[in-house]
Formats: sequence, structure tokens, C-alpha cells
Amino acid sequence: MKTYFLLLLVLLLGCAPKVSTENIDLLNGYWVITEAKAPNGENRPYLGTVEVDFFELDSIRGFRKKLKPLLDNQFNSTNDKVNFSISFEGKRCVITYFRHQHSWQEEVVSLSKEELQLKDVRGVVFRYKRYMP
Repeated sequence: MKTYFLLLLVLLLGCAPKVSTENIDLLNGYWVITEAKAPNGENRPYLGTVEVDFFELDSIRGFRKKLKPLLDNQFNSTNDKVNFSISFEGKRCVITYFRHQHSWQEEVVSLSKEELQLKDVRGVVFRYKRYMP
């Protein structure tokens, strides 16, 4: 029975979308947060989120901006544009954000055409889905 669970765990971990230099451009575009999961297992769903995160990446540098969708497939822009850089540290992909004299990091846990997972320094994993107006 232990062997079965170990095999299942290996399969699940092996099937997670890997983040690499070849697919990091999938980060570009509009993302909406769906939930946050704390290290203690507590989930916080984000229902009816009214803001969209827009990522624009050119090579290893880019910016992230919060947008508010309008009814006519347009967006109101907020004033919180944050520049970032991407680095690969071993098997980890790390986004380092820069705002004024402050910086912080998030790890890209998984990235696909439809899903993004980011983990902050507290260990909270934020799950996003691709935003479609």
C-alpha cells in the first residue's frame, strides 16, 4: 500500500507544469486570482474578484499591473505598476519585484497556458487562471 501511494505521489509531482526559460513567456497576459492556500492547508477562495493582474515580460524583465475590467472588454488601469526580473535558481523560477527602494520575491511554482501558481516568502500559494473577458 505504501508503494502505491509513493508511486502516485511521484506521478503527481512529475506531471506538474515545469517552469523553464522555454515556457516563461506564458506568464505574459491577463490573470485572475482564484484562491490562496496557506502552508497550514487553509484555503481562501477569491470569488468575484474585481481586479486582474497583467504581466508583460520581455526576456527576463517586465512589469506587473492591476487592472479593473469594464463591461466593454476595456480596463481601468491602477497606479501600481511594479517592475520585476526573472531568475532561475537551480530548479526554481523566481520573480523579484522592485518598487522604489523596496524589493520582494515570489516563486513561480507552476505555469501553463491556463494556470499560474505563485508562492510568496510566507509559503502562501496563490492560484491564478487565465483571464478571458
